[in-house]
Amino acid sequence: MKKILVATFICVLFCLQGTVAQTIRPWPIPSFNIPVFGRALFQENLHPSNDNTEGRRRVHIEVSSMKTPDTLTNSVTVWIYSIDHTTVLGPYSVNYGVTLTVDIDDREWGVMVEASVTVIVSVWITQDDSMIQYDISPVKNPK
Repeated sequence: MKKILVATFICVLFCLQGTVAQTIRPWPIPSFNIPVFGRALFQENLHPSNDNTEGRRRVHIEVSSMKTPDTLTNSVTVWIYSIDHTTVLGPYSVNYGVTLTVDIDDREWGVMVEASVTVIVSVWITQDDSMIQYDISPVKNPK
């Protein structure tokens, strides 16, 4: 009887831990104009059939404020990490309106952004100097 109670107690603890634990769903790379408050993850997903990963690659992280920067904090903290968790670059402090660009290799990479106020973040990866440029300016509503 004691074994059943202990096993039940352990199962309940694991169930509670699973419901209480906060999971952060990663955004895909590229992602544009994502509102971030607290922490956000961005991860690329290279497919094995994708042979277009040779050469120099760069990850770009652009941060902009949702409001006029009237708060004391005008930057966010950014870490860039390999998906296999063998390399972590950063932390970097990125000011509003600035794009951080960091060279990366051909592995899969992720970005973690930590902000104490709500900001807008765009993350994309380019290859070599013949890279495709994305328009990340906000869409204006016609009047």
